[in-house]
Amino acid sequence: MFEFLQKVWLPLLIILLAFLYGHFTKNFDYWKKKGVFYFEPVFLFGNIKDRILFRKAFHQFWLDTYRSMKGHKFVGFFEGRKQTLVVLDPEVINHVCIRDFSHFVDRPTLELKYPLHQRQLLNLKGQEWKKVRSLLTPAFSSGKLKIMEPLLRQCGKQLKQYLEKATDGENGAIFDMKELFGHYTMDAIATIAFGIQTDSLQNPDSEFIKSASRLTSLTIFKRLMTFFVLLFAPRLTKYLPISFANQDVMNFLASVVKDTIRHRESSNEKRADFLQMMLDANAEAKAAQKSEDGSDRSQFVMDETTIVAQSVLFMVIGFDISSSLLTFASYELALHEEIQQRLRQEIVSALEKHGEENIYEAVQDMPLLEMVFNETLRKHPPLAKIDRACTDDYTIPDTSIVIDKGVHVCIPVLGLHYDPEYYPEPEKFIPERFSPEEKSKRSPYVFLPFGIGPRNCVASRFALLSTKVAMVYLLKNFEISICEKTQIPYKYSRFTMLLKAEKGIWLNIKPL
Repeated sequence: MFEFLQKVWLPLLIILLAFLYGHFTKNFDYWKKKGVFYFEPVFLFGNIKDRILFRKAFHQFWLDTYRSMKGHKFVGFFEGRKQTLVVLDPEVINHVCIRDFSHFVDRPTLELKYPLHQRQLLNLKGQEWKKVRSLLTPAFSSGKLKIMEPLLRQCGKQLKQYLEKATDGENGAIFDMKELFGHYTMDAIATIAFGIQTDSLQNPDSEFIKSASRLTSLTIFKRLMTFFVLLFAPRLTKYLPISFANQDVMNFLASVVKDTIRHRESSNEKRADFLQMMLDANAEAKAAQKSEDGSDRSQFVMDETTIVAQSVLFMVIGFDISSSLLTFASYELALHEEIQQRLRQEIVSALEKHGEENIYEAVQDMPLLEMVFNETLRKHPPLAKIDRACTDDYTIPDTSIVIDKGVHVCIPVLGLHYDPEYYPEPEKFIPERFSPEEKSKRSPYVFLPFGIGPRNCVASRFALLSTKVAMVYLLKNFEISICEKTQIPYKYSRFTMLLKAEKGIWLNIKPL
């Protein structure tokens, strides 16, 4: 029997292994044929072995990768067996993201089975992305953000009121800053994107808050399954329950948005929030398209699923980005007391000039606040890299190298942000790097916390405004300092692609 197994199954096993080896390595000479400098890939892993085995955090991996590539304008790379061109040169980045954007319209995305994923702006492609983006962009104009100001101001006041109670004492209290600002951000997004007034700091047990707080909570099994399917069998994603967020929570949030839409349609009630602006923009687009030739072409505007998907995306992406920005800005201000004091003085002066009820105008008159947030985004960008997909064969300017349709292009944001060629002494926190004078000395394509070009983050202005409002209420009334639980320097968490401190960011807050 054993001899039979050796004669039959052993050869079959060898053939299978040979097939798998050939399958996973057949394009490993891709960049060599192109004449592009590349890193030699490894079977199964390509060039991301340390990341796949969780030896390095996502941010640390891409920072180290950038440094090992320094000196090249672009480098051939393999994420698993997928060929990727990593672009380091600012002018090539300019071509990819702006000047020749028509060749890189899409992001590398997956065909996920859930409609709420498929219809999110992040995952839309080509003309469909362009049409939805054109409807969403006006919702984040200066005029529209000013209309949303009272809603954000209310969230800022709730943060202040909570901290007044929680820090009642001479020494203040110690907080996990990501958790604290997560509550503020959740309240801001709930009121702006879902039309719901919440106070998660005072009422953490409401159904909406308890559900939304589990949005990115996935089991270890689901995380690992998602990770390995993406790496080894991405075509299976449309058949498997792959999701980057808790699907039950997404369905709950979708039902909240649908109920809000029904209520507003039946009552003719309107509210100055993102959801209403989407509904209004959609109605205007329908009316305009119908009047052009007298026919109803409403299929070219957003259906209800697409509208709901954008609100859910707002929560998925906005929650983490805004709370992280506030967390790491507070961390830097706690470490740099002199900058914190100067910023507090600027906030007080601007509020005296404009009044707290006109906080939108006040934050426009706070240049140091703008520089502090920009320097925070430089040192602590939410994403370590951004990606584009080549949608049409493209020849890199001043070369004969062709990027083939379907190839991914990666821009290592964190590496650019820590490159001493652009930012001398990059480990230091120096807000004045972002003064008008200093900004004029370097390329605009080496500061990319929200991407750049037509496919940048559509809600970046909202994210900055909401974080500025929170910081105004915090520094005007409280002092931030390090404590015995503050990890200096902090270490990146190895188990997430988004920026997260391994042991959290703990700071002391006490009233002035």
